[in-house]
Amino acid sequence: MVASLKPEALIGGRYRLDRSIAAGGMAEVWLATDIQLGRQVAVKYLKDHIADDETVVERFRREAQALAKLHHENIVPIYDIVEEGHRTFVVMKFVDGKSLREVLDEARRKDPEHRPARLGAALTVHIGRSIAFALQHAHDQGIVHRDIKPGNILISSGGKVLLTDFGIAKAMHGGETETDLTNQNIMMGTAKYLSPEQVRGRPLDGRADIYSLGLVLYECLAGNVPFKGQNDQAIALQRLQRDPTPLAPLCPGVPILLTEVVHKMLRRKPESRYANGREVSSALQAALAGDPNAPTPDLGGNTRTPAGMDPLITRDIPIPPQRDLTPEPPTIASRPRPTRDDSRDIEREQTPRTNRRPERALPRSQQTNRSRSMLAVGLLVLAVLVTSWLLWSGLRSSPGVSPTPTDAAAAAPVDNSPVTVVGLRSYDPNGDDSTENEAMVTALSDGNPATSWATLCYQNEYFGSKRGVGIVMQLSRPATGQVKTEVRTSPWRIEVFGAQSLPESLEGWGEPLKVNNGTNSGPATFDVTTASSHVLVLFTQIGPSSQCSNANPFKGVLSELSFTAG
Repeated sequence: MVASLKPEALIGGRYRLDRSIAAGGMAEVWLATDIQLGRQVAVKYLKDHIADDETVVERFRREAQALAKLHHENIVPIYDIVEEGHRTFVVMKFVDGKSLREVLDEARRKDPEHRPARLGAALTVHIGRSIAFALQHAHDQGIVHRDIKPGNILISSGGKVLLTDFGIAKAMHGGETETDLTNQNIMMGTAKYLSPEQVRGRPLDGRADIYSLGLVLYECLAGNVPFKGQNDQAIALQRLQRDPTPLAPLCPGVPILLTEVVHKMLRRKPESRYANGREVSSALQAALAGDPNAPTPDLGGNTRTPAGMDPLITRDIPIPPQRDLTPEPPTIASRPRPTRDDSRDIEREQTPRTNRRPERALPRSQQTNRSRSMLAVGLLVLAVLVTSWLLWSGLRSSPGVSPTPTDAAAAAPVDNSPVTVVGLRSYDPNGDDSTENEAMVTALSDGNPATSWATLCYQNEYFGSKRGVGIVMQLSRPATGQVKTEVRTSPWRIEVFGAQSLPESLEGWGEPLKVNNGTNSGPATFDVTTASSHVLVLFTQIGPSSQCSNANPFKGVLSELSFTAG
């Protein structure tokens, strides 16, 4: 087992590690200083628990080799590859900024109602064209990225958009001697952003990346991806069975031509999509300009939006103007958000009920005869009154039968049984198996305040790209009442949701019934105001823990979770 790295460690006699700045499932990235050139760099290496896995290490080397072939201003450049001991280090340009995933997630957290962030048309086009340029260059070199997602798109503090992480990239036309580290029948990539051909395990070309980029742009405009499910397999299979939910109703104000471009990128058959990044860039620019016959732009990285274009963003996301060759992104303004959460339910356009045609505008044969209508209504009312009197008289004369209306109410059974918690389980809507530290859940109901359930340790107090992690309580019957628990982390923020049946996704829970936060650990209560059979207690902010590492210092902890009906 390789030793863990610490700050001040010197790699290759040249790169001094300063601090960890990012961590994924397999690799970690540190900010480092190149002591020879006196500049900051990013150093990426495999995590300790997989650093001895030869297959993963070889895939990591291939990422470095793939990046070494690519020289484009919208691709994070590689400076050096260092092999030291049993480790391989990839030294890259340090991008001072955030990933698109972080931008979207932070905007959602800052919104008072935690609504999904929706970028404006101009900013989305700027991001889309920048990545289309990068993909065109990679595809020209025979490389398919295969993992296009918001987490692999970086936005610098100067507004430049760059593509990174070619960890599972593959040559489009490899020779017979090439050893592929990913079996043809195994899906590679992030489930939310896989192309249909990746789901099927088919051979790939650049159009697979174009599909994934289409999903990213869809999320930028709508606030959510179009395919959701209980697990990765369900999410991936959906795109084989149906087309994406229509985008236009989800983002009113966005040019219809732009939504049509995104839908063409998301066609299930590769041959029905744009053929390459050049076509995508041209189509995006034309859609924003409103001219479907606009000329194909230069691929020199010029993604400046048309002068005076309103970016139509729903929320302020601070991305400063650029200072280098990549043109300035559009200024971010804001526009009102619809009160309805269109990310979960498309509101179909309908003719307003009040806008009825005047009756006199109808043909005479279709006009209403009001006198005959009134007569018919009068006869119907008289018949109902006579029937009711006869029925009441019959009931009154029958022995043992009371005509009082309370009998009907008494016949309906009322469940007055005590409400108990019949089940607890952990809940991680963005995890691989939707659970987190499931073995610790029993500590929440064992009556021992010394025991507790905890999340994993996270690098970010807001769970990074995750919406949150928590516990689902199943009740013996639907009820309102109060959730009580002991929060043993600070600061903290918890949202409580209720549902009659267990939703398939986090979005299915709807809006939270209660949101509480605190700066200190201690008892916490949450009112459940809607009769619910299932109650979700979701951490959305957690505090630092001495039980975690410096690289991932944040953890959420709960003890003694209960429900009291009332």
